Amino acid sequence: MYIIFLVHCRPDDNSQVINLKFKSLIIHHLLCVFITLSCFLNTSSVCSAPNVWDVLRDQLSLNHEVTQAEVQTQIRWIVSHPSYIHKLARQSEPYIYHVLTEIKKRKLPGELALIPMIESSYDPFAYSGAGAAGLWQLMPGTGTDLGLKQDWWYDGRRSIGPSTNAALNYLAYLHNFFDGDWVLAFAAYDSGEGTMAKIIKNSGQRGPKIHFWSLNVPQETRAYIPRLLALAEVIKNPTRYRVQLPEIPHVPYFEEVNIGSQIDLTHAAKLAGISYKALIKLNPGFNRWATAPYHPYKLLIPADKVDDFSRNLASVPIEDRVSWTRHQVSAGDNLMIIAQKYHTTVNLIKELNQLKSNSVRKGQYVLIPSGKKPLETVKLTPSSTKKSTPLIALKQYKVIHIVQKNESFSQLQKKYNVSLKDILAWNHLNTKQPLHSGQQLTIWKRNNPPLETYIVKSGDTLSTIALRNNTKTSTLAKLNPSVNASHLRPGQTLRMG
Repeated sequence: MYIIFLVHCRPDDNSQVINLKFKSLIIHHLLCVFITLSCFLNTSSVCSAPNVWDVLRDQLSLNHEVTQAEVQTQIRWIVSHPSYIHKLARQSEPYIYHVLTEIKKRKLPGELALIPMIESSYDPFAYSGAGAAGLWQLMPGTGTDLGLKQDWWYDGRRSIGPSTNAALNYLAYLHNFFDGDWVLAFAAYDSGEGTMAKIIKNSGQRGPKIHFWSLNVPQETRAYIPRLLALAEVIKNPTRYRVQLPEIPHVPYFEEVNIGSQIDLTHAAKLAGISYKALIKLNPGFNRWATAPYHPYKLLIPADKVDDFSRNLASVPIEDRVSWTRHQVSAGDNLMIIAQKYHTTVNLIKELNQLKSNSVRKGQYVLIPSGKKPLETVKLTPSSTKKSTPLIALKQYKVIHIVQKNESFSQLQKKYNVSLKDILAWNHLNTKQPLHSGQQLTIWKRNNPPLETYIVKSGDTLSTIALRNNTKTSTLAKLNPSVNASHLRPGQTLRMG
């Protein structure tokens, strides 16, 4: 800090010039100090962005019931597994600013921001074996009740903004339903409000204060509540528990941008200057290769890429944002033939064109997603220049399985058709570690590959089809036992493998 004293001097003939020079020097010095301080303050304001954990601590307001043995057990586990809390913290980074902001708007306790840590490890693509999805692990029926759209194009349960809004509304409702008891609200969020209401009724407890720890709740819920409270306690007092949390600045990670129309997600990623993976991490609600063809036309874009994205998007005409082929149905066409021609699927064509049956009429137009007409600004990789493949679901997708009471590895192998070796590798386990109820396991579930088919043409025989498709007549006969090889009919479908 600079302190400058201006001394008033009585001017005389010799001092007047000196005074003018002195005043000029002082003014110049003050300007330099002002500029330096301005730069320093501007720089420090960026560097001194609050830590997300400090903001969260200010919002934690519940009793974490640390005298309960179950909570103490969970605290000891968390403290002895620092990689667990570090992983949760890192995975929350893109989303926790938004979640905390929405919680603060509603004046809800900060502990709610930890629910996605328990439910999904802050992974918006997490699925439970029961069908729950997204950061907040909402079931399909619950999502519908909360107003989340779920269709072929989009699943609002996996979206960031809408799912957070729905989950917080639901938690606020449960809090009110259970007479202001947040622990009961959390338990109901995990096991269902009907289940908890029935358990409370059967317990014989009455009045405003229900003792959760004496209730006969499901085993998963009995593990869920202590883990949530223990996590809140450790984050609130990291020094006490000797836990170091990664530095995450409390600044917006993304911004919502109105894009005005449907767009290919790959193209949108290139316009933003980010990878496709980085884009869908912020927009996990989209089920397909493009945004939904209806309002609202919005994307979440990393905050530091919004200006570039908006500028680049403005230069792309709406008609060039999605690649389509408009096919006119010819005589003899059917959806199977059209799908094969464009290397897509019948169901996809039906969904896109809102067709209720497989029948089409001559002269009718159908829209086909075209992989053969990529946008000019998208550079093709060597793999993408190969012949297009059918637009099918991913070969693998992630499932978060919650272990049930007395469940075994062999049951999981049978349920998901995976090997014990894979289950152990995915979860860093060994056969000496028994499964316990409420444990979360990662399972990479495989989709069965689609069957390759061939549409018989006029003049085809089994031998010419086998020769053309690099297979054997005997193989085709085994795959198509009900087909009379000597009487093939045009339009008949054969399995190829």
